[in-house]
Amino acid sequence: MNCSKCGTLNSSDAKFCIKCGNALQSSNIFSNNNVINNQMATSQGVEPPTNQPVSQNTVIQQGVQVNAQPVVPNTSSFNYPKYILNALLHPMQNFKKEEEKLNSAKVSFILLLIMVAVMLVSNVVQTVLSTVRVTEYSWTDGYVTTWKWEKLGEINWLETIGKNFLIYAGIILIIAVLFYIVSLIFKKNLNFIKILSISASAVIPAVLGVMVLSPILGAIWEPLSIIFSILGLVYSVIVLYELINSNLDLDSDMKIYFNLLCFGILLVAGYFAYINLFVTVDAGDLESIFDLFG
Repeated sequence: MNCSKCGTLNSSDAKFCIKCGNALQSSNIFSNNNVINNQMATSQGVEPPTNQPVSQNTVIQQGVQVNAQPVVPNTSSFNYPKYILNALLHPMQNFKKEEEKLNSAKVSFILLLIMVAVMLVSNVVQTVLSTVRVTEYSWTDGYVTTWKWEKLGEINWLETIGKNFLIYAGIILIIAVLFYIVSLIFKKNLNFIKILSISASAVIPAVLGVMVLSPILGAIWEPLSIIFSILGLVYSVIVLYELINSNLDLDSDMKIYFNLLCFGILLVAGYFAYINLFVTVDAGDLESIFDLFG
């Protein structure tokens, strides 16, 4: 019995090809049907039809050609909390395991929104605490900390939530757009949705270290805030580097140039953002961010 896929000769009772593993029983039924049809057509004086090539999207079921539908990844079962936790413990293995689902625009944007939501909640909590927590000096008691919850009315919620949402989402999107554009320059057309998933996955350690742990540990001991902020940022950079380069098909020299250009731009942009937001102006003045573009 000859394999219909690779032509290898197999034993008559073989069910699968010894070379390519193709199912011989199904293909044999289909071939026998063709032979019978050809014999019937010849006996009736009709020219038998020529064999048509089977496309990649065609499967054979019980001797009948059936067009197979492309497989769409099931994104309804994607466990976001589990993925975020594993992204901290096993970032590379975790991404490779869920890579097919992360190619979905739905999963990618939901992951982005989750990370933005975590940053927003952290920012709102810090804003509320810094507003209502007031330290005053008294001649009798010295410095006294009081909580004035009526000061909540002084918070500009539109600025605190709306503008910060645009800033946090913009940071992740800008990282993804930067790597996508540079990949086009290097003639490596990476999937933008995949790069967006990589960017959202890579910021997870930075969000945890800078936005969550840093304020909490800073209240205990100030140096801990700085340490965990740096660790979170460095961890995110390493994860971003590894995930991006694992999807690049570049030689060693071109890979160096690619990373130099991308991370160089991010470093320069981060430096100017730091100077404008934390040195020359009040860090809490979100209006200064938009003044950079005005």
